[in-house]
Amino acid sequence: MDIKQRLEAILLASNRPLKISDFLELLELESGDEARVVAALYELQDEYKERSLNLVEVSTGFRVQIDQAFSNDIAKLWEVKPLKLSKTTLETLSIIAYMQPVTRGDIEEIRGVAVATNVIKLLIDQGWIKIKGYRDVAGRPALFITTQKFLDDFSMKSISDLPVLPELPDIPNISPELSLKDEAKEQPIQET
Repeated sequence: MDIKQRLEAILLASNRPLKISDFLELLELESGDEARVVAALYELQDEYKERSLNLVEVSTGFRVQIDQAFSNDIAKLWEVKPLKLSKTTLETLSIIAYMQPVTRGDIEEIRGVAVATNVIKLLIDQGWIKIKGYRDVAGRPALFITTQKFLDDFSMKSISDLPVLPELPDIPNISPELSLKDEAKEQPIQET
């Protein structure tokens, strides 16, 4: 049997991404056969470009997934509503992803508002963030980082695959004085 077909069967049957070492073990191949496995995986990847499947490499290995173009069609198969993330949750996850490791206080300082406990809990429950440690300051706040599951769920190999943030323009020096004060100077105050 062709190694490419064997790899495809394993990929389609697997419920998790697989590393090269997993393929070698499952196919009972020697470590010297690694190049053959990699070559076959890349051949499959090229063949899938013409189909509704994609062979992608994520942080924990290779997996087959449905092409994003077909997501609306297959979503009808499941009655479960997709997880809807609020703007607050997305902002919090983005801050953690781009600035990690960060504390809750860091997130609140960046966002300018308090972060609700349920937002952090949701992200931890989804397996997208975890506590890496604690900052060595008073109160010892938890330091949050993203997880391998975050990378896998968002189809990234590493955190460097995040989109580059655009350069922000310089904010002009904004005077706290209101223009109303200037207008008030020009108009005399009428006493009654």
